Amino acid sequence: MEKVGVLGGGISGLSFASFVTGAEVLEKEETFGGLLRSVKEKGYTFDLGSHIIFSKNSEVLKFVLDLLGENKICHKRNTKIFYKGRTVKYPFENGLGDLPKDEAYECVVDYCETYIKREKGELRQPKNFKEWMYYRFGTAITEKYLYPYNERVWDYPTQMMDTFWVEGRVPQPPLKDVIKAGMGLETEGYTHQLNFYYPKVGGFQAISDGVKSRIDNDRLINNFEVEKVSKEDGKWVVKGKGKNGGERKYDRLVSTVHLRDFFEAYKDAPVEVREAARNLKWNSIYLVMIGLDNPKINDIHWAYIPDSDVLPNRISFPSNLSPQTVPDRHSSVLAEITFNPDGEKAKLKENEVVERTVEDLDRIGVIKRDEVDFTKLIKCKYAYVVYDLEYQKNIKIIEDFAKKDDLVLLGRFSEFRYYNSDKCIESAMEKAKMFE
Repeated sequence: MEKVGVLGGGISGLSFASFVTGAEVLEKEETFGGLLRSVKEKGYTFDLGSHIIFSKNSEVLKFVLDLLGENKICHKRNTKIFYKGRTVKYPFENGLGDLPKDEAYECVVDYCETYIKREKGELRQPKNFKEWMYYRFGTAITEKYLYPYNERVWDYPTQMMDTFWVEGRVPQPPLKDVIKAGMGLETEGYTHQLNFYYPKVGGFQAISDGVKSRIDNDRLINNFEVEKVSKEDGKWVVKGKGKNGGERKYDRLVSTVHLRDFFEAYKDAPVEVREAARNLKWNSIYLVMIGLDNPKINDIHWAYIPDSDVLPNRISFPSNLSPQTVPDRHSSVLAEITFNPDGEKAKLKENEVVERTVEDLDRIGVIKRDEVDFTKLIKCKYAYVVYDLEYQKNIKIIEDFAKKDDLVLLGRFSEFRYYNSDKCIESAMEKAKMFE
């Protein structure tokens, strides 16, 4: 039986190894799970990001729910946008009835006019993400919410981002729904995630731990940080440092680690491939975890903040996802600040990020500063893939080489696609079939 090595023990690598007999996972951290890990301190449980369980793929959804068994809670989404002191239903175009009537009217009329012009072919095809927002949603909705929020979450000029990815992630709302929303009638967008699940106990790490439990312990190697990858006599040779570092040889290799890191280690790869990996764009994230001495601050699951005067761009409420994530009679907030690793936010000091987050959330009425009894900051170097205008050229160079080199790329940062956890599992299922 051929020996298969998997670089990276996040949800992609773990899922793959659970499907492929004998596959061995090398993980640089002490704990497996990648971004699907949870921090547990002083009775609080926080995930590394705002995660929920949903999927259009019934096989993937069943896989995850079976892992959890009885350890799950089903919710109907209650998600908001904090807009000019108002709480607007998410997605914005389905919450127009929460706006002042003049703004709702402006959004509906503009959306309808844009829709008609687009259907008649009177609008120029968008060449970048910024133009796409105007092309699909019109000026009013774009300038009130979509453009300012997306500038914040990507921390990268939207006019320098491609458009090929948006149709699946930012779906076109039906015209009648926008009109109904503007009249204050109930409508729902993004219905594939309208009902979702969350682990009752353990946070999202319960999912990673569940997958991990399906893999023999001798196939799980933690504290192994990859330093060098090479090919010798038809074998993949992986050298690493750390408590369990050393040299390992494999017949086939699956990588889930960030493409830049992988090709920095794989120095025998062609210069143009390594350069393409260096040219890929991504952003990082600060996660500010806040515990509150208050049994209930709201009933929201998560919220978006387009206002640039507020440091966090998205916040979630773990205590509303499961009461087991907080001590008795307490609640919690997880604030996210995504940032370009080469931008201004990357220069912020950690204590400044925490202080500004608490101050801003207090100012806009989300929390009360005097109720804060726990804070912690986690900085994740790799958070989101950014689809810049050079993305497709760079990723094709890498994918063509990987195919020729019999290298399997898997997961968000190795396939370099904006995958949610369910898509990572789905991709692992698909890639595992190559090894049957």
